[in-house]
Amino acid sequence: TCRVRSNFALLRAGPASSVQPSASAASVAVMKAWVCKGYNFAAAQGHAAKELAIMEDVPVPTPGPGEVLIRMQYAGVDPIDARLLAGTYRHRYPVAAFPVVPGLDVAGEVAALGLGCERLQLGSPVIACLGLQEAVIGTTTAGGAFAEFCICPERQVAEVPRGTDLSRVAGLPLAGLAAYQSLFTAGGRSTNSEPLGAINQESKVLVLGGNRSVGHLAVQMAKLVGAHVASTVPASCLQWMVSLGANHVISFHAEDWSETLRGQGFDLILDCVGWATSVDELDRAGDVLSPNGLYISTSELDAFDGLGRRYARQFRAMVPTIDIEDLDMLVEWVVSGRLQVTLDQVCGFRDVRHALHECTSGHCHGKVLIRRPGMEPYGGA
Repeated sequence: TCRVRSNFALLRAGPASSVQPSASAASVAVMKAWVCKGYNFAAAQGHAAKELAIMEDVPVPTPGPGEVLIRMQYAGVDPIDARLLAGTYRHRYPVAAFPVVPGLDVAGEVAALGLGCERLQLGSPVIACLGLQEAVIGTTTAGGAFAEFCICPERQVAEVPRGTDLSRVAGLPLAGLAAYQSLFTAGGRSTNSEPLGAINQESKVLVLGGNRSVGHLAVQMAKLVGAHVASTVPASCLQWMVSLGANHVISFHAEDWSETLRGQGFDLILDCVGWATSVDELDRAGDVLSPNGLYISTSELDAFDGLGRRYARQFRAMVPTIDIEDLDMLVEWVVSGRLQVTLDQVCGFRDVRHALHECTSGHCHGKVLIRRPGMEPYGGA
């Protein structure tokens, strides 16, 4: 079983001669960070944040060989962050020891380079995903994006063109990779190491939760290749979803998509909300899929385990793989204007609890971020 390691246990001081720090990082010994003391098993998803607290004197981690210290400007907040803290995934991805600094997505600048880093330079603007799979199998030595500084292997860090507003790409890594790999496989695989989607201009794609961080990116990506796209959203998001290019938008409060779309032979259903958790729901989803269609969930990682041969062919769960080629391409799409990461909210650093609650509410328009302590409030694009 994979284990999420305690970030506190791994915050360490490396040999000074092996690290190239920036002038600003060299003078900083401690940082502000959000710290999770333990699981909140009794809490509903989104309310696990009550176990979090700010600490003002967490040691700034030192990057080891092949690692980068990133000075955070923005951190992405995802539903998976809340589920990890609530213990929802503890059987698949248990935290080995608390306290732990949470957060998987970061945007900022390179503050220090460990021995052997050759691709990035001090001061380079970057985005990175610490990676759920990568972190739990022990390739990430210290970090957690809900802090002023975090560490990430250089191979998982994408450089951003200088002059780019980092708020445009800060919400991209985890959600963008989940959407892209679900639709096209690329560098990703299912939780059982199976290929994922392979959509094209002839494909019919249904995105459940098109308003979510993963969902709104998936809608845009599917349209980029000319696919027919349907999406379910709250009523408040209907017009926005049309503006992103969806061909058919369903208000999940007003319609049952499994009845409305029954028999229409969709090639891929991307579930960003955790809809299918019972045999009855799997049967109903199967009636919407084509005979060779796939149902891919980015939310319910354990829902399809042990389903047997009847369902195993069509139902898969996924956690994104941090593939740098995929991430570099997504950055280029955003910078060139082909893809837009919509920001629902940019919260202050002290508002992490609120941010976690909002991103799991189901009513967000896109992505929720937190900003570095001391940064001015976000003014919008």
